[in-house]
Amino acid sequence: MSKDIGVQLGEVLTLDSSAVLNPGASECYGGVSAAPWVLVLLAAGRGSRFGTAPKCVQQVRGRPLARHTIDAFRDIAPAPCIVLVGYARDEVMAELGEDNIYVESANSVGGTAWAAYEALSVPGVLEADPLLLISMGDRVIPEVILRRLHEVHTAGSEAALSLLTASHTAPAQHGKGRILRGADGGIVGIIEQRDIDAVVDPPERQRLDSINEANCPLYLARASTLHRLLGALTNNNAQNQYYFTDIVAALVAEKGEIRALTVTPDDLDYPVLCADVTRPPDLARLESLLAIAGSSVGNGAASVAAAAGVIAADRSPGQTASIAAQLRELLAAGDVKVLDPARPVAIGISGGRFRIAFMHPDMGRFYGPAWQMPTGAADAEGRGQLALLAQQSDDGRIHHLPVQESFREKVTSVAADEPAMFPSAEVDCLTKYESFGTHLAEHLLLSLGYFSDGEIRARREAGLPLPPNALWVGNSMRRPFALICNAIASLRTLREGPIGNRVQECLCRDRFRGLRIISTGEIPQGGFSSSSALTVAVKNALNVLYGFGLPEDTLIHLACQAEYGTGVRAGSLDQATEQKGKYGQGALISSNPRDNYRVLGVFPVPTERVAFVFPYSVDRDREAWRWSAGVYADAPTAGELTTAEMRKLTGKATELAALLAGLPADRDLFTLIEEDMLDGGVVKPATQTTVYAFLRSLPLLISREVLHQRLVASGATYATLEPLFSGWRDPLLRRTAGNGEVVTERGIPLRAIVGYLFVEMARCFRLLNDHDRWIDHVTSSQRGDCSFEIDPANLPEPADLLTEMAWERGINGPERLTEWLRQCRATPFDYNRDLDNETLAGGSRALHELRGGAFFRGLALLDLAEAMLKRYFGAENVALRVNAAGQGDYFQVHIDTGKVSTEAVKEFLDRAFYARFGLRPVSRYVEPHPGGGAVGVRLDRAELLPQLISELETCAGLTSCG
Repeated sequence: MSKDIGVQLGEVLTLDSSAVLNPGASECYGGVSAAPWVLVLLAAGRGSRFGTAPKCVQQVRGRPLARHTIDAFRDIAPAPCIVLVGYARDEVMAELGEDNIYVESANSVGGTAWAAYEALSVPGVLEADPLLLISMGDRVIPEVILRRLHEVHTAGSEAALSLLTASHTAPAQHGKGRILRGADGGIVGIIEQRDIDAVVDPPERQRLDSINEANCPLYLARASTLHRLLGALTNNNAQNQYYFTDIVAALVAEKGEIRALTVTPDDLDYPVLCADVTRPPDLARLESLLAIAGSSVGNGAASVAAAAGVIAADRSPGQTASIAAQLRELLAAGDVKVLDPARPVAIGISGGRFRIAFMHPDMGRFYGPAWQMPTGAADAEGRGQLALLAQQSDDGRIHHLPVQESFREKVTSVAADEPAMFPSAEVDCLTKYESFGTHLAEHLLLSLGYFSDGEIRARREAGLPLPPNALWVGNSMRRPFALICNAIASLRTLREGPIGNRVQECLCRDRFRGLRIISTGEIPQGGFSSSSALTVAVKNALNVLYGFGLPEDTLIHLACQAEYGTGVRAGSLDQATEQKGKYGQGALISSNPRDNYRVLGVFPVPTERVAFVFPYSVDRDREAWRWSAGVYADAPTAGELTTAEMRKLTGKATELAALLAGLPADRDLFTLIEEDMLDGGVVKPATQTTVYAFLRSLPLLISREVLHQRLVASGATYATLEPLFSGWRDPLLRRTAGNGEVVTERGIPLRAIVGYLFVEMARCFRLLNDHDRWIDHVTSSQRGDCSFEIDPANLPEPADLLTEMAWERGINGPERLTEWLRQCRATPFDYNRDLDNETLAGGSRALHELRGGAFFRGLALLDLAEAMLKRYFGAENVALRVNAAGQGDYFQVHIDTGKVSTEAVKEFLDRAFYARFGLRPVSRYVEPHPGGGAVGVRLDRAELLPQLISELETCAGLTSCG
């Protein structure tokens, strides 16, 4: 980037013919003076995510990426090609061939305008004034598009500038420069994504982000026109670079004619044209698109090396070694013999995610961010990511053959043409898919021998023995078959354009002949998004196996949609982190689909002073009710809600609140505080007044029936309300009122649920900006996720926590927990504290100081564990936090390592917690490691898998893999 901000490009850069590295090539194809048009390819950048080799020479179908466009151009017009080079110039020149004119860029990060301007250094270009076709070195432009743009530009009188644009279906436009059109429909400008992201006003930013016509960088203009316009550009923008696209506004100002060739999803070449290559997985998607289109391919070794490079990019050598070991395991397993060695095979890989802070923010119509990173194995012995092989079959079955027995069903395949797997055209949104997908999951589980809620209820009423909890449908919605089949079915909701046509062609009932999936991986279950990892890995594998060409944001949306079908109604934060996260980076990611899951910031984690341990508690859907002291029920009867019912209620509460309050459809709740949160994390008085007024508009308690009546009266339709009211009943809750009385209430504490989300945002943004009080902030954040208030001072002396107390002898398990709560004078958490109208209207308490608000994801067992830890180690030295969905499974312990060691915490929990309550989890502790994002790659033949493994092992042994 240029250090001179606001200076015209022509003043910063002097054109010099000495920049031409191979002057002898200037006469190739008759030279520029005789050429009617010349291709200019911008290939000076590195593409740091692609290893040491430049992005433009990455192999795609046996050829360097940039060579595809050069060859397409030469098929039309045997004419010169000028290539701008910079990073690894000698390698680029060798790979792209001697038949091009190479110009060395003086500033490879100066921007697209800088590089295009340097092309004018070639002797004879300005004098001959040919048409210059400007393209990028990281795109594949088919011959037909080059012809069509030329026809548009030269039709009648020649235009000043012609460019290629693409109309996208959201969220595929994200990351691209948006086309701005005036009242007459003419192009008046292009705004880049980073400049959109820099817009402070959320509605205006989202309006710009929602523009679905985007720049597809390919331009045609006379050399003299570019010399005049580019030289006058400045770099006043978010990246301080010289944007080529700024010549549009310059031409508009001087009333020059701008023409556009706009491709739409109906164009056959659309998927390839819109296949941006910004990350290694994009290479694999482009490879599969060209493979399906019948593009030529080099030898198998080149294909394998390219696939290995994509997998290894942005990962530690240890994780790459682990993936290689996993693929060897799959080859060694007997199940792999069912693969046809001569047919294509896809590899899908996804790790889990570690949420550092911000629990439950991605609820519909709230859409707050979370701070998290993708996880993976640390070394070859680890198995911290899911790896799978996928291949088409012809037997009419969907097979799933996991290496781990715990994921294998007695029946290892289901019918591929089962009607329940094919959504109708009416299933066109997340809420409609929820109903469809849930029915699909239940249908599959019943066919595999699980028991429905109705069967459980009938057996209980008849006094018959109940099957194990692990065989209840309601506890098993995230079993692999339910996830895999929902991942396939959700793809079928794509019906428009070439991608939709391709999906329907491959996955429709008449043509879909079956699928084999063989998988391995040991992502911890319970708080690390193992179910999302399977869904994301399957989506990535199918995307490249069938050549759908789905961009990452669409994959994320579809993965989220698929999980709606398993009873998980939440946003796309986990899928976005697993798909787009970067190795070792704790990114604050927006969960708002309108923001296309943009990264709000990257923040360091103070690992030099804080350590994280993830102990396991109990299974949240099968055992947590026993350890909840009566907060949760084991089955959906007339009393308290089950853990799953409570998650469904809280997951839908913000959407219900937005409807009830009449919040405009284009406004989401986090936007009320977003500007303050991103500006230091302190809520301004005016913002607080707005938030408190909104909370006062919500009822403290409202029955399901009355809420439904009020929403119907406000105009909400059945289609809107039916999915929001499914899957939960009126909750039965207890809280301790201000006078100390325990109050039992039936109904929805809507204000407390929504209030929690605002309070959680305020507290966690303070944590982001104040690491010195890390333990205090985490402790404060946990308040909204506790079931009981326990004063650590009420517990026995610290040393006594390691021994059995006299009053607990003779009682065990959940009954022992109940006695501990009684002895410690635990009281039900007052979720409505400070949320009354008087307190909110007075505004005396800052948002982060409100003592109420709850998301009802706590567990009595964890409340006691927190009190024990603070009693033994000191309240200021350790903090406990529920992890992700909460209610059990793994939880977080944050440790001030300057005061307490990680091993001391583990030793204490072993004796005071696990031994005391007889808890024996298979894996007691988890310490997550960073990993790379998800990826899918395709091999033309399954027999190439051993070569791929060898390439990955080579990559793992090097500091980098190119």
